[in-house]
Amino acid sequence: MIDPRIDRPEIPAEYGVAKATDWVEWGHVEERLTAARVYWVATVGPTGRPRVRPLDGLYVDGVLYVGGSPQTRWIQELAANPQVSVHLDTLEGDVVIVEGDAAVLQENDDAFALRMAAVSNAKYPEYGMTPEMYKGPGPIAIRPRKVIAWTDFLKDPTRFRFG
Repeated sequence: MIDPRIDRPEIPAEYGVAKATDWVEWGHVEERLTAARVYWVATVGPTGRPRVRPLDGLYVDGVLYVGGSPQTRWIQELAANPQVSVHLDTLEGDVVIVEGDAAVLQENDDAFALRMAAVSNAKYPEYGMTPEMYKGPGPIAIRPRKVIAWTDFLKDPTRFRFG
């Protein structure tokens, strides 16, 4: 993954963040993405109606991987609009919001499938994932375009941009 460009998110002056002097480190964001057990994923349906659902997932090599049945509405929505937003559960003001593009991986090689099963079983041993489960179709890969994070809203709101 390419190192992101870092700047301040666009926040109206009345919020007081113009005085911010610190930055969130990208490594901290990646630690949060890796450790999270729940990822709140938002999609938009063809009528413009948003939907949010909690999903488990894996953050590996700069990509968030989640699963879902092709029969679910939110997976079907991705075909029409692959843009998603992901929010982590907040830990006392430690916020991470990801905006990215999602794609259902159709076919995956053995090395990828083995690695994903190992990472999944380390994080979610109760699922007993096998490499076959990662051969495709799936998982859904969410590649970040922009990430906004802060640990203290007035001190360190940070925007990371990719691409």
